[in-house]
Amino acid sequence: MRTVLMALGLLLAPLMTAGAVPSAEDTPPRGRQLGGHTFQLPIFQQSALITTHVGVREGVARYSVPNMPTSDIERRDLWLLGVQSTLDLGLRLTDWLALSVFGRVTSVIGANVVSLVSDGGSLDSVGQAGVGVRLLRSEASGTQLTLRAVGGLTKERQLTLLPFIQAITNNPLLTVDDVLNGQARDYLLVPSSEKSVTGGVFLAQALGPAFSLQASAVADYAWRTSKPFDAVAGGRLEQKTEVARVNLAAALTADMGPPLGIPIAVMGEYLFTTGWRTEVDLPDHTLNSHSLALGVYYSGRPHLQVGLGAAATLDAEPRRTLNVDGETLESDDTTLTYAQLILRYIF
Repeated sequence: MRTVLMALGLLLAPLMTAGAVPSAEDTPPRGRQLGGHTFQLPIFQQSALITTHVGVREGVARYSVPNMPTSDIERRDLWLLGVQSTLDLGLRLTDWLALSVFGRVTSVIGANVVSLVSDGGSLDSVGQAGVGVRLLRSEASGTQLTLRAVGGLTKERQLTLLPFIQAITNNPLLTVDDVLNGQARDYLLVPSSEKSVTGGVFLAQALGPAFSLQASAVADYAWRTSKPFDAVAGGRLEQKTEVARVNLAAALTADMGPPLGIPIAVMGEYLFTTGWRTEVDLPDHTLNSHSLALGVYYSGRPHLQVGLGAAATLDAEPRRTLNVDGETLESDDTTLTYAQLILRYIF
């Protein structure tokens, strides 16, 4: 929380002192403007721009799983609610080289009884660090091309009632004894971690003072380790899974400031994700989802990005489970919707 407040202070300080140095604040940061257009940074992708910036995003989300199989004949709708805090930093070392740091904390909890039992809740933290190298910049054509590489680490603790209930059902004497000896925490909390590497190419294209296009092609690979508690073994099992993804994203911005004098920029975004994932006790499967986002930003200050964003991931991968015969059962396609308050200052 202290980090978020400090970042908010850095972001809001220029607004509070706007009258003191108007000429400096009205000059666009060198890395943010290209071909006469001042770019907004997107939600779904990093930017091709090489900038020094600090940003905070606060958001709420809803995750829906329709028709989730809870038995061979019964299906239920699951949905979960979450809140998220994100801090991203960029450090421009030269005109062509920048470092980036990204941190995010997310908490999620089931919003109905079935969701609480099957999914419970979770708290996860993500840290990433990367480097961006500019490959091409042309003021004449308004084009910039950048290569980025990122490494990340995720830590998660999931609170779920289902393993606890199953442990009591399958081995009541052992489990109740463990609970009485203060070991309930082992059943209720499932720690996990994930390491990832990401690389991609990013494009920023000015289409005049009022319009711009940003696009990217990114590939990432992640290794995940989960450690649920096994009552019979009397300890935690180590379960390893992997995922490979390819993300193709595009963002189109229309800034009403240059043509109309209205300091509002609207950005529409699209993200296509494909790849494959391994799961414990389930066959590998292909990822395939489409996401849309809309952001509305105040564009009257070239050093500041302030706005609201809303996004939805449509026809995402279904949730899967096994029945008593070992057959794979699937829910309908899941959906994820979220809204964000975005504050970012570009130096």
